[in-house]
Amino acid sequence: MTTGTTTAPPPLARLLVAGSGIMMLANSISIPFLAVFLRRELGLEPGTIGFVVGSSVFFAIFAGLVGGSVSDVLGRTPLLLLSLVGVVVSFVGFYFSHSLASVFVFNATLSLSSSSFGPVAKALLSDLLPQERRVKWFSYQYLAVNIGFSAGPMIGAFTGLSGGRETFLIAAVVYVGYFALLGLTMLLRPSDAAGPTRHTTDESKLSGQVLEGLKGSFRAVATDRTLLCLIIAGLLLEAVHSKISGVLAQHLSLGFEDGVKILSYLLTTNAVTVVLFQLLASRISQKLEPVRSIVLGGLLMFAGMAGFGLSGEAWQFIVAMVVFSIGETFIIPAEFAIIDRIAPEDRRGSYFGAQTIAQLGGFVGPFAGGLILAWYGGTAMFFVLGSFALFSVLIYLVVGRRIPGLTRREEHTTAKETVSHEQA
Repeated sequence: MTTGTTTAPPPLARLLVAGSGIMMLANSISIPFLAVFLRRELGLEPGTIGFVVGSSVFFAIFAGLVGGSVSDVLGRTPLLLLSLVGVVVSFVGFYFSHSLASVFVFNATLSLSSSSFGPVAKALLSDLLPQERRVKWFSYQYLAVNIGFSAGPMIGAFTGLSGGRETFLIAAVVYVGYFALLGLTMLLRPSDAAGPTRHTTDESKLSGQVLEGLKGSFRAVATDRTLLCLIIAGLLLEAVHSKISGVLAQHLSLGFEDGVKILSYLLTTNAVTVVLFQLLASRISQKLEPVRSIVLGGLLMFAGMAGFGLSGEAWQFIVAMVVFSIGETFIIPAEFAIIDRIAPEDRRGSYFGAQTIAQLGGFVGPFAGGLILAWYGGTAMFFVLGSFALFSVLIYLVVGRRIPGLTRREEHTTAKETVSHEQA
């Protein structure tokens, strides 16, 4: 099921990483402009638009829990392909939507499908690779996502498709192509798609296994104190970086005449910094155990937030964004690596699925930030949200000591991987 440190990674692992970029490219052409579509095409009011767009985080969390645990019971392959079908149906549904009800339904199915795919794909990537190579490949996956995200909005803007119905059809076509490629690869290389596999002919037994898998996922969150602490720490970090564009938009819209222009500079800076620095961050992370990577990333993220709070000129915001983005590159792959370390082999999907609860931070950050901005101003908002990163760092430092052999094993496997990489 796994490959040695000196062998090339399976084609399916490469396809999963490349697919992350392909899917994000399709998503970023259309989804960031969903609010524009809802306003221009359907004439919805801002409050209603916010409800529709914001509701996706709750569906995403539910889907992550369900997808991860069910994949441990039924296997990774069926869930991945079914999720892609759901995304295609959702995008086509958006194209034909002319009412609030239909938009809400397809936004829900899109969130459910895409968020089911994420944790299952990460679990499969873990199944395919030996432990010492997973951090690096999680980093590659994160890099692919950011490349897709940096290119998508620009393509949509320059082609004049942003906010139009056509973007949803284009995204659907991209996903159909990826579905065909992924399905063919899994069909031709069944050994690569091993993962947990269950064989059951009795439908009642099958349903019982699925329910047991779901209960096991919730039981893990309730009984595994380490996992629960990591989810809380992840939620705090998500509150800082997940919706940073929304937090910045609220701040820049008040008191900055060129706020929209500054925001566009910052989003471009974020994407470019992550893409350019990710490979270097991956090399540095290989020399650090995951907790130290998160500590470094959290401190840089707090420094970036403090920089936003103290900035008054565009160049100052840009410098702060560079620091913030570098911190982000250290955190994401390390979070996945720590979850992978504590997850039992037969419940890895459940643990990755449980981690999606941290996405609640994507709601907490903008909501709390808006309240603080209204009451105390932008400087206070950035410092308070930045302090979330410091609290998260503290949790990781404490919890990291509870993971047996984390530092020793990580240092040992990293040394082996470095030698292998240099010989390759």
